[in-house]
Amino acid sequence: MAEANEATRAGNRIRRSAGRKAAYTVFSGTVLLGVAGGLVAASAIAAPERSDLSVPPPRTEVPAGVLTGVCPEPLRLLSGSGDGTDAEFSPVSESAATAVTTAVVGGTGAALPAAELSVLGGGESVAALEPGADVPLAGARLAGVLAKQAVTKVTAFEAAPSGGQQATANAVMGYTANDGDLAGLAAANCQTPANDMWLVGARTTVGATAVLRLNNPSGTAATVDLEIYGADGRVETGGSRGIVVAPGETRSIILAGLASNQESAAVRVRSSGGPVSAFIEQTILRGLTAGGVEIIEPTAAPSPRQVITGVALQKAEDTRKLAEQDGYSSVSPVLNVAVPGTSDASVHLRVFGPKGEVELPGGGIFSVPAGTVGKIPLAELPEGTYSLDLSADVAVAAAAVFSRGTEPGERVELAVASADTRLGSEHLAVAVPGGDSSLVFTAPDGAAEVSVRGIGMNGTIQEARTVQVPEGRTLTLQRGDIGKGELAAVLVSAAGEAVYGAQLVTGEGPGISVLPLPDGASGTRSVQVGIGY
Repeated sequence: MAEANEATRAGNRIRRSAGRKAAYTVFSGTVLLGVAGGLVAASAIAAPERSDLSVPPPRTEVPAGVLTGVCPEPLRLLSGSGDGTDAEFSPVSESAATAVTTAVVGGTGAALPAAELSVLGGGESVAALEPGADVPLAGARLAGVLAKQAVTKVTAFEAAPSGGQQATANAVMGYTANDGDLAGLAAANCQTPANDMWLVGARTTVGATAVLRLNNPSGTAATVDLEIYGADGRVETGGSRGIVVAPGETRSIILAGLASNQESAAVRVRSSGGPVSAFIEQTILRGLTAGGVEIIEPTAAPSPRQVITGVALQKAEDTRKLAEQDGYSSVSPVLNVAVPGTSDASVHLRVFGPKGEVELPGGGIFSVPAGTVGKIPLAELPEGTYSLDLSADVAVAAAAVFSRGTEPGERVELAVASADTRLGSEHLAVAVPGGDSSLVFTAPDGAAEVSVRGIGMNGTIQEARTVQVPEGRTLTLQRGDIGKGELAAVLVSAAGEAVYGAQLVTGEGPGISVLPLPDGASGTRSVQVGIGY
Protein backbone atom coordinates (compact mmCIF):
# COMPACT_ATOMS: atom_id res chain seq x y z
CA MET A 1 0.00 0.00 0.00
CA ALA A 2 2.84 2.37 0.82
CA GLU A 3 4.46 1.70 -2.55
CA ALA A 4 1.16 2.39 -4.32
CA ASN A 5 0.78 5.70 -2.47
CA GLU A 6 4.33 6.69 -3.40
CA ALA A 7 3.66 5.80 -7.04
CA THR A 8 0.48 7.89 -7.05
CA ARG A 9 2.29 10.86 -5.52
CA ALA A 10 5.03 10.62 -8.15
CA GLY A 11 2.44 10.55 -10.94
CA ASN A 12 0.67 13.58 -9.46
CA ARG A 13 3.99 15.42 -9.39
CA ILE A 14 4.54 14.69 -13.09
CA ARG A 15 1.11 16.05 -13.97
CA ARG A 16 1.45 19.10 -11.70
CA SER A 17 4.86 19.81 -13.21
CA ALA A 18 3.38 19.64 -16.71
CA GLY A 19 0.61 22.02 -15.63
CA ARG A 20 3.14 24.50 -14.29
CA LYS A 21 5.05 24.34 -17.56
CA ALA A 22 1.88 25.07 -19.54
CA ALA A 23 0.95 27.96 -17.25
CA TYR A 24 4.44 29.39 -17.59
CA THR A 25 4.22 29.25 -21.37
CA VAL A 26 0.96 31.20 -21.46
CA PHE A 27 2.19 33.79 -18.95
CA SER A 28 5.41 34.34 -20.90
CA GLY A 29 3.43 34.89 -24.08
CA THR A 30 1.27 37.47 -22.32
CA VAL A 31 4.34 39.40 -21.19
CA LEU A 32 5.80 39.42 -24.69
CA LEU A 33 2.56 40.66 -26.19
CA GLY A 34 2.29 43.33 -23.53
CA VAL A 35 5.77 44.57 -24.33
CA ALA A 36 4.92 44.40 -28.00
CA GLY A 37 1.86 46.56 -27.40
CA GLY A 38 4.08 49.20 -25.81
CA LEU A 39 6.43 49.14 -28.79
CA VAL A 40 3.57 49.53 -31.24
CA ALA A 41 2.13 52.48 -29.34
CA ALA A 42 5.52 54.21 -29.24
CA SER A 43 6.14 53.69 -32.95
CA ALA A 44 2.76 55.19 -33.77
CA ILE A 45 3.94 58.48 -32.22
CA ALA A 46 7.64 58.63 -32.96
CA ALA A 47 8.39 56.51 -36.05
CA PRO A 48 9.17 58.19 -39.39
CA GLU A 49 6.76 57.77 -42.26
CA ARG A 50 8.99 55.14 -43.91
CA SER A 51 11.77 52.93 -42.62
CA ASP A 52 13.87 50.26 -44.29
CA LEU A 53 14.84 48.79 -40.91
CA SER A 54 13.87 45.09 -40.66
CA VAL A 55 13.97 43.45 -37.25
CA PRO A 56 13.43 39.68 -37.19
CA PRO A 57 11.06 38.34 -34.55
CA PRO A 58 12.88 37.27 -31.39
CA ARG A 59 13.22 33.58 -30.57
CA THR A 60 12.02 32.16 -27.28
CA GLU A 61 12.73 28.71 -25.92
CA VAL A 62 9.80 26.29 -25.79
CA PRO A 63 9.60 24.60 -22.37
CA ALA A 64 10.16 20.84 -22.56
CA GLY A 65 7.04 18.75 -22.07
CA VAL A 66 6.28 15.43 -20.43
CA LEU A 67 7.32 12.44 -22.56
CA THR A 68 4.44 9.99 -23.02
CA GLY A 69 4.41 6.47 -24.48
CA VAL A 70 1.59 3.93 -24.77
CA CYS A 71 2.30 0.22 -24.25
CA PRO A 72 0.27 -2.47 -26.05
CA GLU A 73 -2.38 -4.46 -24.26
CA PRO A 74 -1.44 -8.07 -23.45
CA LEU A 75 -2.36 -10.46 -26.26
CA ARG A 76 -5.70 -12.22 -25.88
CA LEU A 77 -7.56 -14.68 -28.07
CA LEU A 78 -10.68 -13.50 -29.88
CA SER A 79 -13.88 -15.09 -28.59
CA GLY A 80 -16.62 -16.31 -30.91
CA SER A 81 -16.31 -16.28 -34.68
CA GLY A 82 -14.63 -12.89 -34.93
CA ASP A 83 -17.17 -11.69 -37.48
CA GLY A 84 -17.43 -7.94 -38.03
CA THR A 85 -14.87 -5.43 -36.82
CA ASP A 86 -15.56 -5.13 -33.08
CA ALA A 87 -13.31 -7.39 -31.01
CA GLU A 88 -14.30 -9.47 -27.98
CA PHE A 89 -11.64 -11.45 -26.17
CA SER A 90 -11.29 -14.68 -24.20
CA PRO A 91 -9.24 -14.98 -21.01
CA VAL A 92 -5.49 -15.40 -21.47
CA SER A 93 -3.80 -18.79 -21.07
CA GLU A 94 -2.55 -19.80 -17.64
CA SER A 95 1.10 -19.59 -18.68
CA ALA A 96 0.83 -16.18 -20.38
CA ALA A 97 2.89 -13.42 -18.78
CA THR A 98 3.11 -9.78 -19.82
CA ALA A 99 5.50 -7.26 -18.30
CA VAL A 100 6.78 -3.76 -19.02
CA THR A 101 10.24 -2.39 -18.29
CA THR A 102 10.80 1.38 -18.25
CA ALA A 103 14.13 3.21 -18.24
CA VAL A 104 14.76 6.94 -17.76
CA VAL A 105 18.04 8.84 -18.13
CA GLY A 106 18.42 12.34 -16.71
CA GLY A 107 20.16 15.22 -18.45
CA THR A 108 23.85 15.95 -17.95
CA GLY A 109 24.35 17.40 -14.48
CA ALA A 110 20.60 17.20 -13.75
CA ALA A 111 18.64 15.30 -11.12
CA LEU A 112 16.76 12.18 -12.12
CA PRO A 113 13.27 13.14 -13.37
CA ALA A 114 10.07 11.60 -12.06
CA ALA A 115 8.51 8.82 -14.13
CA GLU A 116 5.39 6.69 -13.84
CA LEU A 117 3.81 3.64 -15.46
CA SER A 118 0.03 3.65 -15.10
CA VAL A 119 -3.12 2.13 -16.57
CA LEU A 120 -4.31 4.10 -19.59
CA GLY A 121 -7.38 6.18 -18.85
CA GLY A 122 -7.89 4.92 -15.30
CA GLY A 123 -4.99 6.66 -13.60
CA GLU A 124 -4.17 3.54 -11.56
CA SER A 125 -0.43 3.59 -10.97
CA VAL A 126 1.56 0.43 -11.67
CA ALA A 127 4.97 1.74 -10.58
CA ALA A 128 6.78 5.06 -10.30
CA LEU A 129 10.20 6.64 -9.95
CA GLU A 130 10.45 9.45 -7.44
CA PRO A 131 12.24 12.58 -8.68
CA GLY A 132 15.83 12.45 -7.50
CA ALA A 133 17.07 14.87 -4.87
CA ASP A 134 20.73 14.31 -5.73
CA VAL A 135 22.39 16.25 -8.53
CA PRO A 136 25.35 14.48 -10.18
CA LEU A 137 28.73 16.04 -10.75
CA ALA A 138 29.25 18.15 -13.86
CA GLY A 139 29.25 15.94 -16.93
CA ALA A 140 27.66 12.98 -15.11
CA ARG A 141 24.16 11.55 -15.52
CA LEU A 142 21.70 9.48 -13.51
CA ALA A 143 19.34 6.73 -14.65
CA GLY A 144 16.36 4.94 -13.14
CA VAL A 145 14.68 1.65 -14.03
CA LEU A 146 11.22 0.18 -13.39
CA ALA A 147 12.00 -3.43 -14.25
CA LYS A 148 9.61 -6.18 -15.33
CA GLN A 149 6.36 -4.71 -14.04
CA ALA A 150 3.51 -7.20 -14.55
CA VAL A 151 0.56 -5.67 -16.44
CA THR A 152 -2.89 -6.87 -17.48
CA LYS A 153 -4.21 -3.80 -19.31
CA VAL A 154 -3.12 -1.06 -21.70
CA THR A 155 -0.53 1.05 -19.88
CA ALA A 156 1.22 4.35 -20.50
CA PHE A 157 4.46 5.76 -19.17
CA GLU A 158 5.25 9.40 -18.49
CA ALA A 159 8.63 10.98 -17.80
CA ALA A 160 9.06 14.56 -16.60
CA PRO A 161 11.60 16.89 -18.28
CA SER A 162 15.19 16.84 -17.09
CA GLY A 163 17.63 19.73 -17.13
CA GLY A 164 15.33 21.87 -19.27
CA GLN A 165 15.04 19.16 -21.94
CA GLN A 166 12.62 16.35 -22.60
CA ALA A 167 13.79 13.25 -20.75
CA THR A 168 15.55 10.40 -22.50
CA ALA A 169 13.16 7.56 -21.72
CA ASN A 170 11.57 4.47 -23.22
CA ALA A 171 9.55 1.44 -22.19
CA VAL A 172 8.97 -1.96 -23.79
CA MET A 173 6.33 -4.62 -23.35
CA GLY A 174 7.16 -8.33 -23.52
CA TYR A 175 4.64 -11.18 -23.82
CA THR A 176 5.40 -14.88 -23.39
CA ALA A 177 3.24 -18.01 -23.26
CA ASN A 178 4.30 -21.64 -23.57
CA ASP A 179 0.87 -23.18 -24.08
CA GLY A 180 -2.46 -22.47 -25.70
CA ASP A 181 -3.37 -20.94 -29.05
CA LEU A 182 -1.29 -17.83 -28.35
CA ALA A 183 1.91 -19.62 -27.37
CA GLY A 184 5.00 -17.65 -28.30
CA LEU A 185 6.97 -14.46 -27.80
CA ALA A 186 5.89 -10.95 -28.77
CA ALA A 187 7.37 -7.57 -27.91
CA ALA A 188 6.98 -3.90 -28.79
CA ASN A 189 8.22 -0.46 -27.84
CA CYS A 190 5.75 1.69 -25.96
CA GLN A 191 4.76 4.18 -28.61
CA THR A 192 4.74 7.97 -28.70
CA PRO A 193 1.29 8.98 -30.05
CA ALA A 194 1.11 10.46 -33.56
CA ASN A 195 -1.45 11.60 -36.14
CA ASP A 196 -0.19 9.69 -39.20
CA MET A 197 1.50 6.27 -39.35
CA TRP A 198 1.83 3.13 -41.48
CA LEU A 199 1.74 -0.50 -40.33
CA VAL A 200 2.88 -3.14 -42.85
CA GLY A 201 2.90 -6.94 -42.71
CA ALA A 202 -0.55 -7.93 -41.41
CA ARG A 203 -2.40 -11.08 -42.52
CA THR A 204 -6.14 -11.75 -42.57
CA THR A 205 -6.19 -15.18 -44.25
CA VAL A 206 -7.83 -18.27 -42.73
CA GLY A 207 -6.22 -18.97 -39.36
CA ALA A 208 -4.57 -15.54 -39.21
CA THR A 209 -6.07 -12.89 -36.93
CA ALA A 210 -5.01 -9.24 -37.05
CA VAL A 211 -6.48 -6.82 -34.51
CA LEU A 212 -5.70 -3.11 -34.83
CA ARG A 213 -5.45 -1.43 -31.42
CA LEU A 214 -5.95 2.34 -31.34
CA ASN A 215 -5.13 4.08 -28.03
CA ASN A 216 -5.74 7.72 -27.17
CA PRO A 217 -3.72 8.95 -24.16
CA SER A 218 -4.58 12.61 -24.70
CA GLY A 219 -7.38 14.71 -23.27
CA THR A 220 -8.90 15.32 -26.73
CA ALA A 221 -11.08 12.90 -28.68
CA ALA A 222 -9.44 11.45 -31.80
CA THR A 223 -11.24 10.72 -35.07
CA VAL A 224 -9.37 8.06 -37.04
CA ASP A 225 -9.49 7.20 -40.74
CA LEU A 226 -7.94 3.99 -42.07
CA GLU A 227 -6.53 3.26 -45.53
CA ILE A 228 -5.96 -0.45 -46.21
CA TYR A 229 -3.89 -1.79 -49.10
CA GLY A 230 -3.56 -5.39 -50.27
CA ALA A 231 -2.17 -7.41 -53.16
CA ASP A 232 -4.94 -6.24 -55.51
CA GLY A 233 -4.95 -2.59 -54.50
CA ARG A 234 -6.62 -0.35 -51.98
CA VAL A 235 -9.51 -2.00 -50.16
CA GLU A 236 -12.61 0.20 -50.23
CA THR A 237 -14.88 -0.66 -47.35
CA GLY A 238 -17.33 0.88 -44.95
CA GLY A 239 -16.40 1.29 -41.31
CA SER A 240 -12.86 2.45 -41.99
CA ARG A 241 -13.51 6.17 -41.56
CA GLY A 242 -14.67 8.35 -38.70
CA ILE A 243 -13.60 5.94 -35.94
CA VAL A 244 -13.87 7.90 -32.69
CA VAL A 245 -11.42 7.09 -29.90
CA ALA A 246 -12.36 8.94 -26.72
CA PRO A 247 -9.71 10.35 -24.36
CA GLY A 248 -8.05 7.59 -22.36
CA GLU A 249 -9.76 4.83 -24.32
CA THR A 250 -8.79 1.97 -26.66
CA ARG A 251 -10.59 0.80 -29.81
CA SER A 252 -9.95 -2.73 -31.07
CA ILE A 253 -10.75 -3.40 -34.73
CA ILE A 254 -10.65 -6.79 -36.46
CA LEU A 255 -8.97 -6.10 -39.79
CA ALA A 256 -10.58 -9.13 -41.47
CA GLY A 257 -13.90 -7.34 -41.07
CA LEU A 258 -12.54 -4.57 -43.31
CA ALA A 259 -10.18 -6.51 -45.59
CA SER A 260 -10.50 -10.29 -45.48
CA ASN A 261 -8.20 -12.91 -47.04
CA GLN A 262 -5.18 -10.61 -47.37
CA GLU A 263 -1.78 -12.34 -47.30
CA SER A 264 0.06 -9.03 -46.95
CA ALA A 265 -1.79 -5.91 -45.85
CA ALA A 266 -0.65 -2.36 -45.16
CA VAL A 267 -2.69 -0.01 -43.00
CA ARG A 268 -2.38 3.76 -42.87
CA VAL A 269 -3.74 5.31 -39.66
CA ARG A 270 -4.56 9.01 -39.68
CA SER A 271 -6.17 10.84 -36.78
CA SER A 272 -7.56 14.32 -36.35
CA GLY A 273 -7.98 15.85 -32.92
CA GLY A 274 -5.94 13.89 -30.40
CA PRO A 275 -2.93 11.82 -31.48
CA VAL A 276 -3.14 8.04 -31.10
CA SER A 277 -0.86 5.04 -30.82
CA ALA A 278 -1.48 2.11 -33.16
CA PHE A 279 -0.40 -1.54 -32.95
CA ILE A 280 -1.53 -4.64 -34.83
CA GLU A 281 -1.73 -7.79 -32.74
CA GLN A 282 -1.05 -10.60 -35.21
CA THR A 283 -1.71 -14.22 -34.31
CA ILE A 284 -1.69 -17.37 -36.44
CA LEU A 285 -3.36 -20.69 -35.67
CA ARG A 286 -2.98 -23.74 -37.93
CA GLY A 287 -5.66 -26.15 -36.80
CA LEU A 288 -4.80 -26.76 -33.16
CA THR A 289 -1.17 -25.66 -33.50
CA ALA A 290 0.09 -22.21 -32.54
CA GLY A 291 1.58 -20.55 -35.61
CA GLY A 292 3.08 -17.45 -34.06
CA VAL A 293 2.30 -14.18 -32.32
CA GLU A 294 3.67 -10.72 -33.02
CA ILE A 295 2.91 -7.07 -32.29
CA ILE A 296 3.36 -5.04 -35.46
CA GLU A 297 4.67 -1.53 -34.83
CA PRO A 298 4.51 1.41 -37.24
CA THR A 299 7.13 1.37 -39.97
CA ALA A 300 9.02 4.36 -41.35
CA ALA A 301 6.88 6.79 -43.37
CA PRO A 302 6.73 6.15 -47.14
CA SER A 303 9.95 7.21 -48.84
CA PRO A 304 11.97 6.26 -51.95
CA ARG A 305 14.43 4.53 -49.61
CA GLN A 306 13.75 2.13 -46.77
CA VAL A 307 16.21 0.16 -44.63
CA ILE A 308 15.25 -2.82 -42.49
CA THR A 309 17.61 -4.72 -40.22
CA GLY A 310 17.33 -7.53 -37.70
CA VAL A 311 15.93 -10.05 -40.23
CA ALA A 312 17.09 -13.30 -38.60
CA LEU A 313 16.49 -16.27 -40.90
CA GLN A 314 16.81 -19.95 -40.06
CA LYS A 315 18.24 -22.56 -42.45
CA ALA A 316 16.65 -22.17 -45.88
CA GLU A 317 16.20 -25.94 -46.22
CA ASP A 318 14.26 -26.15 -42.94
CA THR A 319 11.96 -23.35 -44.05
CA ARG A 320 11.47 -24.89 -47.51
CA LYS A 321 10.47 -28.28 -46.10
CA LEU A 322 8.04 -26.70 -43.65
CA ALA A 323 6.50 -24.46 -46.33
CA GLU A 324 5.75 -27.52 -48.48
CA GLN A 325 3.38 -28.88 -45.82
CA ASP A 326 -0.33 -28.20 -46.10
CA GLY A 327 -1.22 -24.85 -44.50
CA TYR A 328 2.39 -23.75 -43.98
CA SER A 329 3.16 -21.81 -47.18
CA SER A 330 3.12 -18.51 -45.28
CA VAL A 331 6.25 -19.40 -43.28
CA SER A 332 8.47 -18.45 -46.25
CA PRO A 333 10.20 -15.12 -45.51
CA VAL A 334 9.16 -12.15 -47.64
CA LEU A 335 9.69 -8.41 -47.89
CA ASN A 336 6.34 -6.60 -48.06
CA VAL A 337 6.45 -3.39 -50.12
CA ALA A 338 3.45 -1.04 -50.12
CA VAL A 339 3.14 1.50 -52.95
CA PRO A 340 0.50 4.05 -51.90
CA GLY A 341 0.82 6.36 -54.92
CA THR A 342 -0.56 6.23 -58.46
CA SER A 343 2.68 5.15 -60.19
CA ASP A 344 4.20 1.68 -60.28
CA ALA A 345 7.38 1.22 -58.27
CA SER A 346 10.63 -0.06 -59.69
CA VAL A 347 12.44 -1.48 -56.68
CA HIS A 348 16.13 -2.25 -56.21
CA LEU A 349 16.84 -4.48 -53.22
CA ARG A 350 20.29 -4.97 -51.70
CA VAL A 351 20.82 -7.51 -48.91
CA PHE A 352 23.69 -7.29 -46.43
CA GLY A 353 24.78 -10.18 -44.23
CA PRO A 354 27.54 -10.46 -41.62
CA LYS A 355 30.17 -10.95 -44.35
CA GLY A 356 28.89 -8.41 -46.86
CA GLU A 357 26.39 -8.06 -49.70
CA VAL A 358 24.51 -11.12 -50.91
CA GLU A 359 23.77 -11.43 -54.62
CA LEU A 360 20.10 -11.71 -55.58
CA PRO A 361 18.55 -13.22 -58.72
CA GLY A 362 18.03 -10.63 -61.45
CA GLY A 363 20.24 -8.14 -59.66
CA GLY A 364 17.56 -7.51 -57.04
CA ILE A 365 15.27 -5.56 -59.40
CA PHE A 366 11.53 -5.94 -58.84
CA SER A 367 8.34 -4.16 -59.90
CA VAL A 368 5.36 -3.46 -57.62
CA PRO A 369 2.10 -2.07 -59.10
CA ALA A 370 0.76 1.24 -57.84
CA GLY A 371 -1.66 1.09 -54.92
CA THR A 372 -0.76 -2.48 -53.97
CA VAL A 373 1.37 -4.44 -51.51
CA GLY A 374 3.97 -6.60 -53.23
CA LYS A 375 5.88 -9.57 -51.82
CA ILE A 376 9.58 -10.00 -52.59
CA PRO A 377 10.77 -13.52 -51.65
CA LEU A 378 13.70 -13.98 -49.27
CA ALA A 379 13.51 -17.77 -48.97
CA GLU A 380 16.79 -18.47 -50.78
CA LEU A 381 18.94 -16.53 -48.32
CA PRO A 382 21.22 -18.73 -46.18
CA GLU A 383 20.84 -18.88 -42.42
CA GLY A 384 21.90 -15.61 -40.79
CA THR A 385 20.88 -12.12 -39.72
CA TYR A 386 20.39 -9.64 -42.56
CA SER A 387 19.73 -6.01 -43.41
CA LEU A 388 17.58 -4.99 -46.39
CA ASP A 389 18.33 -1.77 -48.30
CA LEU A 390 15.41 -0.89 -50.55
CA SER A 391 15.50 1.88 -53.19
CA ALA A 392 12.55 2.82 -55.41
CA ASP A 393 11.62 5.51 -57.91
CA VAL A 394 8.50 6.40 -55.88
CA ALA A 395 7.69 6.51 -52.17
CA VAL A 396 7.11 3.09 -50.58
CA ALA A 397 6.57 1.62 -47.10
CA ALA A 398 8.06 -1.74 -46.16
CA ALA A 399 8.43 -4.50 -43.57
CA ALA A 400 9.97 -7.98 -43.58
CA VAL A 401 7.92 -10.96 -42.37
CA PHE A 402 9.57 -14.25 -41.41
CA SER A 403 9.01 -17.33 -39.26
CA ARG A 404 11.00 -19.83 -37.21
CA GLY A 405 10.12 -23.48 -36.73
CA THR A 406 10.98 -26.81 -38.31
CA GLU A 407 8.21 -29.36 -37.83
CA PRO A 408 4.51 -29.32 -38.77
CA GLY A 409 2.32 -29.85 -35.73
CA GLU A 410 4.84 -28.09 -33.51
CA ARG A 411 4.97 -24.46 -32.50
CA VAL A 412 6.10 -21.99 -35.18
CA GLU A 413 7.01 -18.39 -34.39
CA LEU A 414 6.38 -15.20 -36.37
CA ALA A 415 8.31 -11.92 -36.60
CA VAL A 416 7.71 -8.65 -38.44
CA ALA A 417 10.68 -6.29 -38.87
CA SER A 418 9.63 -2.73 -39.71
CA ALA A 419 11.76 -0.17 -41.51
CA ASP A 420 13.52 2.39 -39.35
CA THR A 421 15.04 5.82 -39.86
CA ARG A 422 18.70 6.79 -39.69
CA LEU A 423 20.14 6.69 -36.18
CA GLY A 424 21.28 9.86 -34.45
CA SER A 425 22.00 10.54 -30.78
CA GLU A 426 20.76 8.81 -27.65
CA HIS A 427 18.32 6.17 -28.77
CA LEU A 428 17.27 4.23 -25.67
CA ALA A 429 16.76 0.51 -26.33
CA VAL A 430 15.17 -1.24 -23.34
CA ALA A 431 15.64 -4.97 -22.66
CA VAL A 432 12.44 -6.94 -23.28
CA PRO A 433 11.08 -8.86 -20.27
CA GLY A 434 10.98 -12.59 -21.00
CA GLY A 435 13.49 -12.48 -23.86
CA ASP A 436 17.16 -12.09 -24.73
CA SER A 437 17.93 -8.88 -26.62
CA SER A 438 20.71 -8.10 -29.08
CA LEU A 439 21.30 -5.02 -31.22
CA VAL A 440 21.70 -5.24 -35.00
CA PHE A 441 23.26 -2.47 -37.11
CA THR A 442 24.05 -1.78 -40.74
CA ALA A 443 25.78 1.06 -42.62
CA PRO A 444 24.86 0.67 -46.31
CA ASP A 445 26.61 3.80 -47.63
CA GLY A 446 29.96 3.76 -45.86
CA ALA A 447 31.78 2.85 -42.67
CA ALA A 448 30.39 4.29 -39.45
CA GLU A 449 30.57 3.78 -35.72
CA VAL A 450 28.11 3.40 -32.91
CA SER A 451 28.53 4.17 -29.24
CA VAL A 452 26.69 1.84 -26.86
CA ARG A 453 26.37 2.46 -23.15
CA GLY A 454 24.75 -0.18 -20.97
CA ILE A 455 22.44 0.66 -18.07
CA GLY A 456 22.24 -1.92 -15.29
CA MET A 457 19.07 -3.10 -13.60
CA ASN A 458 19.90 -0.83 -10.65
CA GLY A 459 20.22 2.23 -12.90
CA THR A 460 24.02 2.28 -13.01
CA ILE A 461 25.27 3.81 -16.27
CA GLN A 462 28.28 1.87 -17.52
CA GLU A 463 31.21 3.07 -19.60
CA ALA A 464 30.54 3.72 -23.27
CA ARG A 465 31.90 1.30 -25.85
CA THR A 466 32.56 2.38 -29.43
CA VAL A 467 32.05 -0.20 -32.16
CA GLN A 468 32.94 0.11 -35.85
CA VAL A 469 30.20 -0.75 -38.36
CA PRO A 470 31.80 -1.80 -41.68
CA GLU A 471 30.24 -0.59 -44.91
CA GLY A 472 27.71 -2.97 -46.44
CA ARG A 473 27.59 -5.49 -43.60
CA THR A 474 25.26 -6.47 -40.78
CA LEU A 475 26.75 -6.26 -37.28
CA THR A 476 25.12 -7.96 -34.28
CA LEU A 477 26.03 -6.99 -30.71
CA GLN A 478 25.17 -9.43 -27.94
CA ARG A 479 24.73 -8.36 -24.32
CA GLY A 480 28.36 -9.15 -23.48
CA ASP A 481 29.53 -6.90 -26.31
CA ILE A 482 27.68 -3.95 -24.78
CA GLY A 483 28.18 -4.08 -21.01
CA LYS A 484 28.55 -6.14 -17.87
CA GLY A 485 25.91 -8.13 -16.04
CA GLU A 486 22.18 -7.97 -16.70
CA LEU A 487 21.31 -4.83 -18.64
CA ALA A 488 18.01 -2.97 -18.40
CA ALA A 489 18.68 -0.65 -21.34
CA VAL A 490 21.30 0.61 -23.78
CA LEU A 491 21.97 4.18 -24.92
CA VAL A 492 22.86 4.15 -28.63
CA SER A 493 24.43 6.98 -30.65
CA ALA A 494 25.79 6.85 -34.21
CA ALA A 495 28.44 8.83 -36.09
CA GLY A 496 29.87 8.81 -39.60
CA GLU A 497 27.83 7.53 -42.54
CA ALA A 498 24.17 6.61 -42.09
CA VAL A 499 23.57 3.81 -39.59
CA TYR A 500 20.32 1.87 -39.14
CA GLY A 501 19.50 -0.43 -36.26
CA ALA A 502 17.00 -2.76 -34.64
CA GLN A 503 16.56 -4.77 -31.46
CA LEU A 504 16.38 -8.53 -32.06
CA VAL A 505 14.68 -10.51 -29.30
CA THR A 506 14.77 -14.29 -28.93
CA GLY A 507 13.11 -16.54 -26.38
CA GLU A 508 12.37 -20.13 -25.48
CA GLY A 509 12.32 -22.47 -28.48
CA PRO A 510 11.67 -20.65 -31.76
CA GLY A 511 10.55 -17.45 -30.00
CA ILE A 512 11.54 -14.32 -31.92
CA SER A 513 10.54 -10.67 -32.29
CA VAL A 514 12.07 -7.53 -33.81
CA LEU A 515 11.72 -3.96 -32.52
CA PRO A 516 12.81 -0.77 -34.27
CA LEU A 517 15.07 1.45 -32.19
CA PRO A 518 13.03 4.36 -30.76
CA ASP A 519 13.63 7.98 -31.73
CA GLY A 520 16.62 9.70 -30.17
CA ALA A 521 16.66 12.60 -27.73
CA SER A 522 14.97 15.73 -29.10
CA GLY A 523 16.89 18.41 -27.15
CA THR A 524 15.57 21.93 -26.72
CA ARG A 525 13.39 23.79 -29.21
CA SER A 526 12.75 27.46 -29.85
CA VAL A 527 10.23 29.39 -31.92
CA GLN A 528 10.02 32.90 -33.31
CA VAL A 529 7.50 35.07 -31.48
CA GLY A 530 6.00 37.81 -33.63
CA ILE A 531 5.40 41.13 -31.88
CA GLY A 532 3.37 42.79 -34.61
CA TYR A 533 -0.01 41.99 -36.04
